[in-house]
Amino acid sequence: MIGDVVETEQCQVKDPVDLFHAGQVVKICAPMVRYSKLAFRTLVRKYNCDLCYTPMIVAADFVRSAKARDSEFTTNKGDHPLIVQFAAKEAQVLCDAARIVCPFADGIDLNCGCPQRWAMAEGYGASLINKPELVRDMVRHVRNQIDNPRFSVSIKIRIHEDLKRTVDLCQKAEASGVSWITVHGRNVEERHQPVHYDAIKIIKQSMSIPIVANGDIKTLKDAENVHHLTGADEL
Repeated sequence: MIGDVVETEQCQVKDPVDLFHAGQVVKICAPMVRYSKLAFRTLVRKYNCDLCYTPMIVAADFVRSAKARDSEFTTNKGDHPLIVQFAAKEAQVLCDAARIVCPFADGIDLNCGCPQRWAMAEGYGASLINKPELVRDMVRHVRNQIDNPRFSVSIKIRIHEDLKRTVDLCQKAEASGVSWITVHGRNVEERHQPVHYDAIKIIKQSMSIPIVANGDIKTLKDAENVHHLTGADEL
């Protein structure tokens, strides 16, 4: 990681939300375990990727350990716009992690979609879609404690069997000030089954903030097709 963080340092001034109002599909490189490191992000940016994520980082370890910070997060001046994705289950821990990366990144993302057993057992990832009040509180705390209003706070989710619960979760997050929501169109139990793009469309129609469609989008043609299927702002 780049040096020690001083609280008076200025955060990045770019606003990634501006990308979503440019009138075209935003090309996003999703967070991928082991892959979405600096070298890979540098490569995809050469092919006109608009926005990149880091791999998911466990916020508690990141805050507690300098070794974890050095291992999990590296960046440079050309690595923007950049979203750092965290796994967290406590509002203050997420805030502390956000404060550390703020001088070097353009926003953070709370992972509420990882279906791996270890993550859910620890209270991370997709377990959070069943705790909408906690998600709301975590988003709100980061919003209140990070001074830079251009620093984005987003979440990534999976869907419920009962889609009304997903819409309720999204609306609570929107009310708390979330910048955008990425929706992986599968439930927690689904892995390789077809993506429920119809569910993403319903969520998009229920929200006024940007909705990012996620799931089985492997080519630019796929992105265009899913955009037309769901009305999602970006993919």
